[in-house]
Amino acid sequence: MSVAGIGSKVLKYGIKAAGVAGLGMCVIDANHTGKFKSDVRATKAETNSFDYWYDNSRKLSTPSKVNSKLKDKIFQWQVRHNYVRFINKGIGYVQGFAKSLVEDIVPIGLSIAAIATKGKVAPKVAGGALGVYAVGSFVKNVLNFGVHRDPNRF
Repeated sequence: MSVAGIGSKVLKYGIKAAGVAGLGMCVIDANHTGKFKSDVRATKAETNSFDYWYDNSRKLSTPSKVNSKLKDKIFQWQVRHNYVRFINKGIGYVQGFAKSLVEDIVPIGLSIAAIATKGKVAPKVAGGALGVYAVGSFVKNVLNFGVHRDPNRF
């Protein structure tokens, strides 16, 4: 095999590796965003639920010792059981994960194109576009160039 053939193979597999790495980074970000969103949503829902049930346990339409005790028991049951948190963590995770995937649609599309395309030109174009996107993202998000700075901040 010639040097040009070896270089061609290295480029081909390098583009595929870059596509896999791009997909991996997008999935890692989506997972992190999903976990964060699940905690935020669960905490908000739990707080609102406790607030509602506590308020409910303090109000009576007519004076009644039995109703008061029942409302207190319902409130205590709400505090001990975490089904509200569990359900909202799941909903929040799916929302955060999906939102992150939608926001990262360009690098996901370029990564899939770099992995899945056949031929001589298409993978190189997709890999090149993915590289340009990665460099632009690095310059903007990591080095913070090209981002409007708020003069009132810090």
